[in-house]
Amino acid sequence: MRFKGKLYDVQLITQLQGVISTVSRFCKTCCLKLSEEKVYFILNDRLVCGGTTIWCEVTQSSFFDDYRIEGKDDTGAILMSVNPDNLAKSLCNTGSSSSVKIKLAKKQSACLSVEIALPSPGNTEAQRLVTHDVPIHLIPLSHWSEYEEPGMPEFDVSIFLPPLKRLRIVLERIKNLSNCVTVHAGWTGEMTLSVKTELVSTKTYFTDLDTPQLNSQVSTSRQNAEVTVDIKKLLLFVHSHGMGTSKAICNIVHNKALQLFLLQDNVQLQYYLPSVDTT
Repeated sequence: MRFKGKLYDVQLITQLQGVISTVSRFCKTCCLKLSEEKVYFILNDRLVCGGTTIWCEVTQSSFFDDYRIEGKDDTGAILMSVNPDNLAKSLCNTGSSSSVKIKLAKKQSACLSVEIALPSPGNTEAQRLVTHDVPIHLIPLSHWSEYEEPGMPEFDVSIFLPPLKRLRIVLERIKNLSNCVTVHAGWTGEMTLSVKTELVSTKTYFTDLDTPQLNSQVSTSRQNAEVTVDIKKLLLFVHSHGMGTSKAICNIVHNKALQLFLLQDNVQLQYYLPSVDTT
């Protein structure tokens, strides 16, 4: 197996670092899948305990100027377990770099070797290489089926979220009131976030939100739907505004799950959040 990718554009390097930093908020370890056309970051806790799922895909041609991969099967893919925080930190301080090269290497153990070309102090024409080796664990082919793209659930309501910074402010204010929040939305473009305990009850309203044209996936003729989810896990998604996304979509499976999307031209992040039992 072989992999080597090279980036020259500082803005794209910074954007890729931001994407990986966003993924690191959700998990300490994830699956990094490299294919000929895309790079994926995957977490699938649903297989173990009915937990969350993260699926982040990056179009490699939008970031890499040189991208070469030789996988171990007909798909040409390589799957590995990696700490996304370590990978993100290896891409920090690249503002003055002329290039970044990421390659699969085997030193004392398998790793992703990140080579950053920086100007030498006092000599702008000379370069120095700074190398970070990020440990990885190759995932055997027999486990690849655990990291397939999650299917689109038959949701009841789909709606574009308000700006994530506004959502973050609201959730930060109410997170100390309860461990969970109820998300209610309707096809009319209205959404509410509510918390109710024995001591306090609060509800925040958002109106005039757009709804995407995805009616083929609607499971019922319901005009509205709601689900109660872990507020801290929802906050993880809301903090993803660091990716600079322009669109965020919320799909609600009534009383069962929340499926959230961050959409860019070259990046898509999908987050599946199951309901919590408040009884």
